[in-house]
Amino acid sequence: MPLTILVVEDDEGTRLSIQDYLDLEGYAVMTAKDGWEALERVEALQPQLIITDISMPRVDGYAFLKSLRQRPAWRLLPVVFLTAHAETRERVRGYQSGCDAYLEKPFELDELG
Repeated sequence: MPLTILVVEDDEGTRLSIQDYLDLEGYAVMTAKDGWEALERVEALQPQLIITDISMPRVDGYAFLKSLRQRPAWRLLPVVFLTAHAETRERVRGYQSGCDAYLEKPFELDELG
């Protein structure tokens, strides 16, 4: 059974590119366009990994991760921030917020696999 990955990204082109790449690599990929939608989908989808943007409407990546980490069932779920925020202080904030990895945009799709 393939690993299930939830990709949370508000930019449709980026979301579809990541989804297509991970599909081709054999992963089961689900998507959400913001943190709000992702919170609704996590329970039903039960992903083994989440890749999320930080800057999104309604619920950003930080708020999404905070809410996720407050739920005992999802406290240890690996979360990767994939973001254009390249400053060191943003990277530190990401790790302090509880992300497991931090990848900067633009990125090469090979970095995701």
